[in-house]
Amino acid sequence: MIFKGNKELKQKDFKNEKELQVFFEKNIENILGYKFIDTEFTVGNFRIDTLAFDDETKSFKIIEYKNVRNHSLVDQGYTYLKMLLERKADFVLQYNVQNNASLSKEDIDWSQSRIIFVSPIYTEYQLNATDFKNIPIDLIKITRYEEDIVEIDFIKKNSNVKIQEVNMISDTKNVNKEIVVYTEEEHLNKVSNDLRSLYEKFKTRVLELDDIDVDPKKLYIAFKGSRNICDVEFNKNRLKIYINVRKGNLIDPLKITKDVSNVGHWGNGDYFTFINNEDDIDNVIPLIKQSLKINRK
Repeated sequence: MIFKGNKELKQKDFKNEKELQVFFEKNIENILGYKFIDTEFTVGNFRIDTLAFDDETKSFKIIEYKNVRNHSLVDQGYTYLKMLLERKADFVLQYNVQNNASLSKEDIDWSQSRIIFVSPIYTEYQLNATDFKNIPIDLIKITRYEEDIVEIDFIKKNSNVKIQEVNMISDTKNVNKEIVVYTEEEHLNKVSNDLRSLYEKFKTRVLELDDIDVDPKKLYIAFKGSRNICDVEFNKNRLKIYINVRKGNLIDPLKITKDVSNVGHWGNGDYFTFINNEDDIDNVIPLIKQSLKINRK
């Protein structure tokens, strides 16, 4: 239930998929942080509802809207992703046309491509069919209420099963060879037990602060509110923490951060610091709290 003051707001559904699409495209940067590229983008025999681009991961995102229950999301999702991989040049061209840019196929990280379904309702079958920890399909549940109040729920995957562990059609296997869903486990398997333990202690402290999501990327692990709050890279014996605060806005009395606003780097934000031991976590948490105020959900 959603309340405004003492009033319980009644649900006021989108009239149809198109109305949902118009709302989402208008607010896509605020909701997802993605750059809007095109609507109803046609490639061959396929028409994509919304094409977006994630500057953080340098990857395309296909967004489809559903207002009914009787769709197989997995089949459609893998069909569209297969098409994306087979027609890369079309997507790069459209990006360049819309942004007056000159990207090449090599500038795109195709392994982090995703399809995102947006719907006010999902069936148990749809939820279960997409609940593999490495499936490149994300679900967003969107509910509209009176007075233009909109609730957005990013559905998390709970299964520890990988889709490779079940029977797959060949197209699905081919897509999974190129598109990768990165996990914490894959990052942690590459580091020492001591560094893993340090990361887990840091993670516990961060998640105690607020409603924060853990979002593993190709080269780092992001801790997210509405945007990335901080990002963690694993060095050989320490954690490298990027604080997502713009230059000049971070209060750092201990002077433990470095300004990387003019230096190329993977993580988000203009500052980073290192965590070498558990005591360092105490010094970093106040900095993360500042980023949390800016990037809270």
